[in-house]
Amino acid sequence: MNKGLGYVSQGVGQASTSVVDIVDDGSNAGGKVVDRQARDYTNIGMDAAFRSDDIAFRETNRYTDYVMDTVDDTATFGSRFIRRWPGVATGIMQRGMVSTKRVYQSALYTYGETVSRGLFGAVDIITPPEPKSYMVGSLNDLNGGYLLPGSSWHCRLPELPVEPEQEVTYGKNPVTFSK
Repeated sequence: MNKGLGYVSQGVGQASTSVVDIVDDGSNAGGKVVDRQARDYTNIGMDAAFRSDDIAFRETNRYTDYVMDTVDDTATFGSRFIRRWPGVATGIMQRGMVSTKRVYQSALYTYGETVSRGLFGAVDIITPPEPKSYMVGSLNDLNGGYLLPGSSWHCRLPELPVEPEQEVTYGKNPVTFSK
């Protein structure tokens, strides 16, 4: 009986082994296919992600460089503009002031000459003599304590330099008979 049952158990064992072999082979084949397909699609996705990142990085650098070049050019233009154009305005102002100065100085000179020759020429018929060397000084030089009468100054005032005025002659002055 043992021998007879041995055939049965051997058949059941063989069937069980066959079933396990079929499951093993099927799952191995299916696993290989699923694994290969999963790896292929994962690689496709990762490749797309890497390439998308490369494209985004490249384009970001390109447009960032463009923006910064524009900022640099704008700053260069602004600094050039600030250096150049106020100089034009101040140059115009300076030349205008110099021209205006010529006009009003000529007017003042003419006024002075008119008053000096016309009015004072008639009034100052007798001119005082030129100062002599012994005529130097003033009453303030005699009083060393106080420069002005009734003042509280206890020291001498500083002497201011006097620049000689250029003498303009247009011939002899018949009224004063100057040199």
